[in-house]
Amino acid sequence: MAVLDILMRYLHVVTACLAVGGAFFIRFLLPIGTRDLEAEAKDFVLLRSRRAFKMVVHPAMLAFIVSGVYNSWRLFPQYKVNPPMLHSLWGTHILIALVIFTISIILLKGVEPPRNHRTWMKVNVALMFVVILVASSLKWAREHENPRMAPTKTPPAIPNAAP
Repeated sequence: MAVLDILMRYLHVVTACLAVGGAFFIRFLLPIGTRDLEAEAKDFVLLRSRRAFKMVVHPAMLAFIVSGVYNSWRLFPQYKVNPPMLHSLWGTHILIALVIFTISIILLKGVEPPRNHRTWMKVNVALMFVVILVASSLKWAREHENPRMAPTKTPPAIPNAAP
């Protein structure tokens, strides 16, 4: 089971890297890179990049759902130690993720981006950074609320060897 646990965690983290990095690139770096191009060339590059990004985001959403459900299922027994804190962080994580999914689907539907796509992509990138912060807080809280998961503060004692 350890191999599957590691693979699912890996899938979740790599998917986050691709989704956040891609959104950041599309919203902040692509406009800088195409600044000196003619309007027609800018539109062409944006539409081609947007199409490629869509081909990453849709499978990423599926990977998030599959790995997230698995990770939640495996870790949920640990949430019984401090339900108010752990459940509120978990619920916030899920809620923000669903908002990000919704904004992504709306921004990427159709051939042309919506009129206000730059503003909404900026909001989505900001939400992605927030959900990473919440997920990191959840992982920290889960490890520190569960004694068997908490990192040891002092090295374990070495039994005395008989002389």
